[in-house]
Amino acid sequence: RCAGRVEVFHAGRWGTVCDDTWDLAAARVTCRQLRCGPALWAPGAAQFGRGSGVIWLDGVRCDGSEAHLAQCPAHTWGHNDCYHGEDAGAVCAGEQGHAGQVGHVRQVGQVRRVGQPPHLRLAGGGHRCAGRVELLHLGRWAGVCAHSWGPRQARVVCRYLGCG
Repeated sequence: RCAGRVEVFHAGRWGTVCDDTWDLAAARVTCRQLRCGPALWAPGAAQFGRGSGVIWLDGVRCDGSEAHLAQCPAHTWGHNDCYHGEDAGAVCAGEQGHAGQVGHVRQVGQVRRVGQPPHLRLAGGGHRCAGRVELLHLGRWAGVCAHSWGPRQARVVCRYLGCG
């Protein structure tokens, strides 16, 4: 999959994006800009490794229709209250070979094998697209807490599993 830490080029330097308000709409814009297919997941917490240097964007609030990340409202470039443990990432449905860097946005970092992209399954349902959401963590399958779970989260899981 096309996946990695999101970095933007500004003022002659590459820098990261903070995950404070990072969401699937922002990942959607990133994946579109990278010509990498639909967004599946918008991980934060430096899931693709910590960047270094400047953190260019914080408070990114895309509605998902923007042509590129710089069109999304955000704090002033370089103004943030973040550290690189909060670097944002994106997981897109497209293949890695179709992206990498396009214009002023790139995805970097190795996809770590444990915990990302999440190993998910639906268990106990009548077919592969129905059932209880389970996550593989440290070699064991476990249920996902339903607290704060809603249609938006269900759509993300369904897209990730290829269930529409």
